[in-house]
Amino acid sequence: MRPGTFPQTPPAGLDPIDYIARAMETYGAMGEAPYRWATNPDPVALQRLSRPLNLSTLAVISSGGVYRVGQVAFHYQNDTSFRRIPIDTAPDQLRIAHFGYDVRDAQRDPNVILPLAALREMADRGEIGNLCPKALTFMGGIYSQRRVRDELMPALHDELVAMAPDAVLLVPACPICHQTVGTLARYFEEKGFATVTLSSAFSITAIVHPPRSAFLDFPLGHTAGRPHERAEQSAILRSALALLTSQDVSGEICPLGVGWQEDWKVNDPARDYEWPPRYDRPHYQHDEDRKAAIARFGEDVAGGTDSSCQAPSD
Repeated sequence: MRPGTFPQTPPAGLDPIDYIARAMETYGAMGEAPYRWATNPDPVALQRLSRPLNLSTLAVISSGGVYRVGQVAFHYQNDTSFRRIPIDTAPDQLRIAHFGYDVRDAQRDPNVILPLAALREMADRGEIGNLCPKALTFMGGIYSQRRVRDELMPALHDELVAMAPDAVLLVPACPICHQTVGTLARYFEEKGFATVTLSSAFSITAIVHPPRSAFLDFPLGHTAGRPHERAEQSAILRSALALLTSQDVSGEICPLGVGWQEDWKVNDPARDYEWPPRYDRPHYQHDEDRKAAIARFGEDVAGGTDSSCQAPSD
């Protein structure tokens, strides 16, 4: 990339899937109008860490639809609520509710989109000064950019202000997640937080233009690495977080050079995945989640009005 060019194009030898073109084909086949992606030509001024990473506190935000057992699940219709996940939560206490990516590997190992285990190990080794006590998660398949701006952005910003991290790591999952997360990263950087964003959708990240991005050419839903490959997950995070101190050009996407073992672009690992229906109203992934919401709140939260969709975070 030449500093100042927009949007950034992949370097020679890197051939990522163009998820914008793929989405346009899908919408066209469905008879839908083309989706208007967020496009931000102007870079955001970079925030600098005030101290080294090994003395800094890191906040973690994931759009992969992760929630903790006992919390109300995310629904599928522009759900802008979020959940607070204690940083020491065991993987078997985490669940996934998301319609926009193949969630099977995330169900096996939530660290592929919420890399708590590797981050805790890095903090224990002194590579990170500290982790905020709770990760923030949401379901990033939010097509309404207005609702992201008016509802999700200020709510998550308030959480960051309360936790006061030195830096923020953002992890998207689906194509729309990459738009949502990139938009959040721009907003947080403008508000004074140094951010770094993982990405597996180069074309979307390029036009959304977040301040710092580390690109991993992996299937969607593996933005922090392959399941149960903790050493690989740690290496990915180490390289991504290094951008907080090494990157000088705002908006630059840095390919990490890690390759998937198989030719997944030919043999799509999601080819046999049973995709959830695209409901025209809020809907839970599991009926037990709907029942849990009724038991907790006396109503089907996802099936209520817009205001009732904002389920409590804990």
